[in-house]
Amino acid sequence: MPKHTSPDPGGCIQRSEIPGVTEYCRLRERCALSPKTAEAAERGLPNSLFSTTIRLDGELIAMGRIVGDGGCNFEVVDVAVHPDHQQQRLGTRIMQAIKQWLDENAPETAYVSLIADHHSPRLYSRFGFEPTTPKSIGMAYVVRLRQTDQN
Repeated sequence: MPKHTSPDPGGCIQRSEIPGVTEYCRLRERCALSPKTAEAAERGLPNSLFSTTIRLDGELIAMGRIVGDGGCNFEVVDVAVHPDHQQQRLGTRIMQAIKQWLDENAPETAYVSLIADHHSPRLYSRFGFEPTTPKSIGMAYVVRLRQTDQN
């Protein structure tokens, strides 16, 4: 993944990069996203099709990723902005980078999806995302700890 750096007047630096496992897990927790284990992050992060981060003084304060098969299906995931840095258009900057990557790399028949938290649909609609209901409905399967893992 090419690394592009884009500084802004506020000192934030946006890059096309995959965040580290520890900082990824920490930012998800701070943003009240579902927690991920280090093992899950170690497996999943390297499989990103695209990832963008925003840092302030080296600290990860915002991120977003695209995962999928690279042809038919793409999913926007992990869009997160640290609570101390919200309302500064960082989510917009993350989505601009994601949209640009999709426009440049996804085939015209690709399906791009995301699951939005209840407070964020307005952000995503500015980038062309629309609710799928009633034509379709989002569903999820959550993997639980195996019985042997709980002992």
